[in-house]
Amino acid sequence: MKTAILAGLLSLLFATPPARAANEAPNGAEIRLLTGPIQGAAAQMGLEIALLPGWKTYWRSPGDAGIPPTIETGGSQNIAGVEIAFPAPERFGEGLGQSVGYTAPVVLPLAVRLADPGRPARLVAKVMIGVCRDICLPVEVEVEARIDPKARPAPGQVAAIEEALRQVPVRVEGTAPLAVASVAREAAPKTGNGPETLVVTVVSDRPEEQQDLFAEGPDGWALPLPVRLDREGGRTRWRVALEGLPPGASPKGAALRFTVVTPDRAVEQAWRLD
Repeated sequence: MKTAILAGLLSLLFATPPARAANEAPNGAEIRLLTGPIQGAAAQMGLEIALLPGWKTYWRSPGDAGIPPTIETGGSQNIAGVEIAFPAPERFGEGLGQSVGYTAPVVLPLAVRLADPGRPARLVAKVMIGVCRDICLPVEVEVEARIDPKARPAPGQVAAIEEALRQVPVRVEGTAPLAVASVAREAAPKTGNGPETLVVTVVSDRPEEQQDLFAEGPDGWALPLPVRLDREGGRTRWRVALEGLPPGASPKGAALRFTVVTPDRAVEQAWRLD
């Protein structure tokens, strides 16, 4: 599969051992936890990745090559669970492949559930990210923050988390001003020189608005980036090659997730293939 082979070749760029530090990554980014408001057992936090100028990092689905962020919180105290959200990404790169992620500092919102909301907690996060400039590096750090229901969070940190939440794609279903309207399967060429493909139609109430599309499959799938086919009025068609599927996997009935990103809004939509 071309996508899998390309990802394997480009992953050779990540040969430098991970950098480890208590609260910052010296290779391309500084990383810290931000503390936001607490309501009952729900604490809003953020993972700030302060990229240095010229550096990039990756989204949860990094494209042709890259390392998606991972967070392990097993060493935390009084924490029942952590859910990570991702602001809308962009695609970048050229030549051998394109990646998906962030080219400017970013905050990943964290929804933290306290085991006992009446007691303070400590979030300890082991974070792995990939960062790129001329070369690509895996960066591993451990960061931590105290969560005190009686303490007032710093206004600057609260504002940064709120801004990041506004950038997270809105989940939509069915008819919406910006949404996936249809997904059609196209059989592989009879010559055997290509895979089965999907043609995804995105509708928008702003016909002149620029947009990008990202497609994700079930766990274990590695779909390539969509390619735009054409655009007419408020309808844009994209092609997604069904490459990068695990051996024996069938597209029929598969649960996909599409993310549509424009300059000032983004949506996320679940779709089950016929």
